[in-house]
Amino acid sequence: MKKLALCIMLLVVLGLTGCGNVYLKGDALTAAETSAMDAYGALQRVDPCPICVDPAAATTQSAVEPWVKAYLTENFKQWRFFVRSARKDLTWGPKLEGE
Repeated sequence: MKKLALCIMLLVVLGLTGCGNVYLKGDALTAAETSAMDAYGALQRVDPCPICVDPAAATTQSAVEPWVKAYLTENFKQWRFFVRSARKDLTWGPKLEGE
């Protein structure tokens, strides 16, 4: 019985300590913000916004594999989440199309 109670208590402690808490300050926060914006820039290079595309240069087929766009989108979202959590500001950073 003691072992079961100890296991449950250990699981509770391990489960509650990291629930979305991100602590970044100073240079670490600046580095995370820079990484988030670099990830956004990489995403914009492979999938520019519709307004930014030159209609004369537009092609009918994307030059990038779909998984590359999905990977870069997820990478940006994760970096943005880290920065938003650390700053306690859910409006930080650019929004993606459809958000």
